[in-house]
Amino acid sequence: MAPRQPALRPRATIGVGVTTLVTIFLFLLLTTFSVLSLVAANYDRDLSNRVLAASTDYYAADNQACQWLADLQDVLNNQSPENWPNSLAASAPGVRVEATDPAGSLLVSRSFPINGTLQLSVRLQISADGQITILSWRSGSLGGE
Repeated sequence: MAPRQPALRPRATIGVGVTTLVTIFLFLLLTTFSVLSLVAANYDRDLSNRVLAASTDYYAADNQACQWLADLQDVLNNQSPENWPNSLAASAPGVRVEATDPAGSLLVSRSFPINGTLQLSVRLQISADGQITILSWRSGSLGGE
């Protein structure tokens, strides 16, 4: 009689199907995260470009307002106080001049467009001796003061 061979035990192995499924799952997971990262980066770039445009527009209007303020100071230095209301009103388009008291103090205001929806509104008080006080320097919606 031939010697009896020991019985072979079945070996526990991971099948090719399970390995393939795990690989596919990992590939899909990494692809999803890559797409999400790309979308987030594009959103951040677009947001940065909008902030840059808004800042550029605001500071362009702010620069115009500062230049107007310097021009007003020149008008005040070169004109007599009796001529200030007419000279200030003629100094730039959109300037509003109001007398505030008998001492000769004036309120002067002007708006500068920032973009299609916003404006920079500047309101000044000019005393009888030509001293300029900034009462308000703020941005807001067009048409609103």
